[in-house]
This record gives sequence, C-alpha cells and structure tokens, in this order.
Amino acid sequence: MMESNSYKKFWLAIVILAIVAITSLVATAWVLNELNRAQNSLMLVGDELEATQAELGTVEIELNASKELVESLEATLSNLQVNYDRLTTGYGYVLRDPSYQEMEDFLALDKTSEQEYVGGEYICVDFTADVKANAAKEGIRCAYVAIEYRGGSGHAVVAFDTTDRGLVFIEPQFDWEVEPEIGKRYYQCVIAPHYLAKPGYDDTITRIIVIW
Repeated sequence: MMESNSYKKFWLAIVILAIVAITSLVATAWVLNELNRAQNSLMLVGDELEATQAELGTVEIELNASKELVESLEATLSNLQVNYDRLTTGYGYVLRDPSYQEMEDFLALDKTSEQEYVGGEYICVDFTADVKANAAKEGIRCAYVAIEYRGGSGHAVVAFDTTDRGLVFIEPQFDWEVEPEIGKRYYQCVIAPHYLAKPGYDDTITRIIVIW
C-alpha cells in the first residue's frame, strides 16, 4: 500500500513538473513574442525619428535660406530708401503725372499765361520754363518740349503725361492744347476752338524733343 502511494506521488510530481515546464515554455514564448513586437515598434519609432530629424534638417536649411533672403531684401530696401531720400532731399515732394482734369486745374491757377511776350527778354522758352517750374512746385511732372522748324527757327511748349488721356501738349503762352506733328505747320496744330494766325515764316515741324 505504501509503495502504491509513493508511485502515485511520483507520477503526480512528474505531471506537476510537466505542467510547470509547459506553462513556463508558453509564458516564455509569449514574452519573446511581446519582446519582438516591442522591438519592431521601437524600430518603427526609430525610423520615424530619423525621418523627422531629416525633415527638421531640411526645414532648418530652408529657414536659414529664408533668413538670408530677408536680410538681403532688407539691405536692398534700406539702399532704396537712402536713394529715395537723396532724390527727394530739398524738394519735399515726388513728382507725379496728373489726370487731365488736374492738369486743367493747375493751368487755370497758374499765372504764366498772363505774362507779356517780350521779344529778346521773355519769349516762348521763358513761358515754358516757368510753367514747368510751377508744376514742379505743385508736385506735377511736366515736360519741356523743344520744337524745331524747317525754316531754322523753333518753338517751346510744355507737355503732361496725363493718367487718363496720355501725353497732352500745351501752348504755355495761352494754355491752349496743341497736337504737334512732324511735317505739319505748328500754327495748324492748335486744337479748336483756338487758332493761331499764319506766321510769315515756315513753321513746318521737323523735330519734336520731349525733355522730362
């Protein structure tokens, strides 16, 4: 009877050890599997981290390039500002092209056309120079226009590059609009209803020089 109990206890111990061994193997396999999964996850995280670092490196390079561009633009802007200040120093304004109505308003207020023409003292070039100077004082860009005649003489008028009607020529002695054209006599270039008398010399236009 004693031997039978010992035999049973022996096999029970064997079974328990087998169960423990199997359980340990299963647990070990599960742990290894989890470790493999964790290792794979760490590898993926590592790859993503490397990719992120590469992107950050690219962004840093682009950021540095942008900073250099901004610095370059700031330097250019500063240089332009200096040049602008030099150009406008002493004037207090920047000349601009007027609209057609602004040109007419300026001419209506300007008194140059009321001056008397005096041969050898105050002639067409003086009228033209005064209108140009007075326009500049009002911040309006005005051109000095030299007109050469076939007969060897010439004339001077002004011009405004209006924003709505383009280039407009003005006879400063009368504030009349004219349309000078090479090959045409100047007295015929005055726009109606104004008229100039036909001169006793050849005023056929051979050259028109616009000086801003």
